[in-house]
Formats: sequence, C-alpha cells, structure tokens
Amino acid sequence: MARAFTMASLWLLVGTAVQAQLGLRAQPRLLSTRPTALFRTSRGAARSDTIQVSRYLIRGKSLIHINLDSSRYYDQQALLLSRRLGFGAGEARAQVAVANDLYNAGKFVAAGRAYEAAVRLAQRTQQCDVAGKAYNGMGLVGQALGNPSGAIAYFNQARRAYAKCPPGNPSNEVLLLTNIGNTYIQAGRFAQAERPLRQALARVTPATDAPAVLNLLDLVGLLQQHQQHLDSAVMTWQRELALANRVGSLRAQSYATANLSTAGLQRGQPRAALAYAQRALQLARQLGNQSQVTDNTLVLARALHATGQPGAFDTLSHYVLLLNSLVGQASAEAVAQAQARFDADGQRARIRALEQQRRITQLEAAQRTVRNRFLLGAAVAGMLVLGLGALAGYRRQQRQREEALRHQLAADLHDDVGTLLSQIALQTDLLQEGLGPPDMQHEYLAEVADNSRMAVRQLNDVVWNLDAHNDTVPNLLDRLRDYAHDVLVPTGRDVRFETDPSWHTPLLPAAVRRHLYFIYKEALHNILKYTPTSATVTVGLHRQGSQLVLEIVNDGLDASAAATRRNSGHGLRNIQARAQAMGGSATATARPGGVFAVRVQVPVQW
Repeated sequence: MARAFTMASLWLLVGTAVQAQLGLRAQPRLLSTRPTALFRTSRGAARSDTIQVSRYLIRGKSLIHINLDSSRYYDQQALLLSRRLGFGAGEARAQVAVANDLYNAGKFVAAGRAYEAAVRLAQRTQQCDVAGKAYNGMGLVGQALGNPSGAIAYFNQARRAYAKCPPGNPSNEVLLLTNIGNTYIQAGRFAQAERPLRQALARVTPATDAPAVLNLLDLVGLLQQHQQHLDSAVMTWQRELALANRVGSLRAQSYATANLSTAGLQRGQPRAALAYAQRALQLARQLGNQSQVTDNTLVLARALHATGQPGAFDTLSHYVLLLNSLVGQASAEAVAQAQARFDADGQRARIRALEQQRRITQLEAAQRTVRNRFLLGAAVAGMLVLGLGALAGYRRQQRQREEALRHQLAADLHDDVGTLLSQIALQTDLLQEGLGPPDMQHEYLAEVADNSRMAVRQLNDVVWNLDAHNDTVPNLLDRLRDYAHDVLVPTGRDVRFETDPSWHTPLLPAAVRRHLYFIYKEALHNILKYTPTSATVTVGLHRQGSQLVLEIVNDGLDASAAATRRNSGHGLRNIQARAQAMGGSATATARPGGVFAVRVQVPVQW
C-alpha cells in the first residue's frame, strides 16, 4: 500500500502559501537616443499599442471564469492587434490566451491546434515561459480527449520549457506536477499519482500562486480519500477551503465544500454534510457549472435523507431531471467533438489535395486536371458518407445507454419505493376514514411508521446505486455494514464482518456492485425469515485470485428449516440468477451444526 500523506508535512509545506500574483509582467521601458520629434512620436504610438495588447490580455484573463464570451473577445482583439503591429511576443501570448478560451469552451480539437500555433510562435520569439504554457495546454487537451500517455508527455515537455527560463517560477513546477498526478487519478492509476503529488507538495513555497496550491490540495484530498485516510482528506479539504476563502476563489470553495459534504456522509456526520452540501450547491449555481450543480444536488439529497429531512425525495427527483439534461448535453458535446475531428481531418485533406491539384494544373493538360478534380470530389464525398454513418451509429449507442439508465432508475423507484408508498397511502386512508377497529389504531400507525422507514431505506438504496463515487470495493463494504446494522442488529442478531485488510482495486462495474448488493439484501431477508434472534451472522468479502467472493454465514438454523430453505424458495433462485448475470456462480449450503452459508463469487478485473 502506498504511504499516506501526513498532515504535519502538508501544513508545513502549504501553510505559508499566499494568493496568486495575477497579470502580466511589465514590459521593459524603451529608451530612444534619436533626437527627432517624429521618431519619438512613432515610438510612443507603438509603445501605446503594445500596452493596449497587454490590457486586452489582462482583461480577458480576469473574465475567463466569469464570462467566457467576453474573455474570448478581448483575447482575440489582443491577437489581431499584435499581428497588425508585428508584435511577435504579444502574438504568442495572445495565441495561448485564445487557446485557453477554446479549451474552457470544450472545443478541445480547436484548442489543440491553437496551442500548437502558440508553441511555434513562442519558439520563434524565444519565449520559454509561453512555450511552457502552450505545452501545458496541449497536455490538458490530451487529458480531456482520453489520452493520458500523450498528456503526461506534454506536461513533461512543459517542465523542460520552463526549466530554460531562469531563475524559474515554483508555481509552474507545482502546477505541472499536479496536472500529472491528476492525469493518473483520472486514469485510475492511483499508486502512480502519489509520487508527482508528493513532489508538488515539496516544491510549495510562499511564492507559489494560490490557484496552484488550491488545485494541489484538492487532488491530495481525493488521493487520501481513495487510500481510506478520510480524516487526513477532511483536514486537507478544510485547508483548501480556508485558503480559497482568503483569496476569494469561488471555484475552489465549490470543490472543497462538495468534497467535505461527501466526506461528512462517509464519516457519519449528516448535519455537517448537509451544511456543506447546501453551500456547495449555492456556489455551483453562482458559477454556472451545470455538472457541479447536478453532482451537488445528489449529495444534498443524500444529506437530507441522512438527517431525516422531508425534502430528500423531491431533491432526488430534481437530480434525475438534471442528470437527464446533463447526459443529453454530454452526448451533444461528444457528437460535436467527433464532428470537429472529422471536419478538421477533412479540411486538412482538402488543403493537401488542392495544393497537389495546383501543381498538377501547372504541369499537365486541362483534361487530366478535370478528371483528377472529379476523383477528388468522389473521395471527399465518400469520406463524408462514412463520417455521417459513424456519427449516426454513435448517436444510436448514446440513445440506448440513456434509455437503459432511465429504465433502470424508473424500475428501481417503482419496485423498491412505489409499492411501499402505495401501502402507506392505503393505510393512512383507512385510518382517516375510521374503517379499522378502534383497538387496532395503534397497530395500524406502527405499520405506517415501519413502511415509511422501509421506503426511506429503499430510496437511500436507489441513491447509492446511482452514485458513481461508490464504484469501489471499500464503498461496497461500507454499504454492506450499514444495511446489516439497520436490519439485523435491531432484532438482536449479532453481525460480524471478515474482510481483507486493504484493497488495491480499480472501480467496480456498476452492474456488479448493484447485483452484489441485491444478493446481499436477499440473503439477509432470508436470515430474518428463517433464523432465530439469537443467530450470529458472519459476512465475508475477500479476493481469491481473479474472483471477488461474498459469503454470508449464519449459525442459528435448525436442520428442518435448512432442508426447507435449500429445496424451495424464490430467494435462492434469484441469487443464483444474479450471480450468473455477472458471469459468476452462487451456492447455498447447509453445514453441520445448524450453519447455513450463501457464497457468491464473480470475476473482477484487478
């Protein structure tokens, strides 16, 4: 297991970090030795124009997280003015700014081309810092397009470019190491993410920009959370929130409060989680980040449920609507990106073909030129037909995935929650009409209360199944513990868990996690039905080779009940069917001494 970050070293390294130094460096003052007033006037006008370029860039940078359209306008004005003046240094910086705008707008293919152009301009004007920024942007594009190896190569190229700029800026090195660690985390390679993040922490100084420190703290907390060091993660995110409040970074405040809310639920502190979730949702709405609004709405629904607030179900319904909208938006963006790649490749092919056609026109006769153009048009038409076919197939696959998600959610809500809510409504109607015997009123009210608690529990299960943050073995284990303590402990049955001391696994597929959880619930339901309250239940979750093994054993079953349970019952058949759906197997056997065991093993990619 990778060693956890100690909070003492974290506070020592980043405790003195101060807020970022924004803006561009002042241009060196130009001195003229020519005496003529005309020359002084022209130099003054040129200097005024270059200063205007810097003003455009500063204005664009201040708006990039507030109003992207306005930021893009000022950066494009800086680029056009630099080109008109022949101001190479300003053109390179403006080109990077325009590329940043395209990246933030989600136009990754166009952003990659803009960063490539910025690298060429930076090399021509010998600006190593601008080259470093452009290479860093190319790494972010590679990260966004799912190319982690290419992204890390560009980040290392950016480090080499910055190394050529003495005396060096520690913020740049911290930022690039953080980006490398983030790339590994997004690829699920958590063990490899620790080293660059440790290196970044070691390079934090009082001169490090606050945005770089905030980004680093956020990722360090996520890695600590994955390593099951939840207390350290909470302290890291609290440090991030304090620094974000000090420098006024709403974006960092939003990330930190969202992480703290999730951590509060995991630590069994629902009231603190609710406060953080409400603040995180407010910040996400203020920033206009629809993805964060959706994620934070789900966390708020879980926090409301954990605190017993009545708005949990309505908040969950709102989350489902936001999720449908977000999935549709993501599908549209993915199609747009695929179309952009196709258009970009087609455009480059057409440019090359047209250049070749021009040369042929100069050397060959007009008839041969016309024939070649006809062939070129046919090739382009074929490419267009193939591209449109690929896009149509992609849309069909996205539509099928979205429909499957909606059907699963609707089925879970109907099967798990709808029946209980109908029973509650019927029972309350009977009580209101006074149709039941007076001496049975108390019993009816108790049934309504039990059904209400069960509906809340089932709703919580639906929320848990939807949350992608739970796709790990440790999170599955936490859920198994919670459910056992909810349904078995109140009946007097003893519950014990036996599991491996540590887990180094990738994310569990959502279908595997869901089937295992329902198998577990079915097994516990059978225990409640067939075993006395004095039974001891032992739950085991282990790794055996390439298999994940779940075993539920109870020692309170008599021989006749064991035979009945083994030879009949839909529950055991459901368990076997779910195990087979995951490519695994399930057995239910009676052992000597009144012991009954349900064992499920499924293949998992470790």
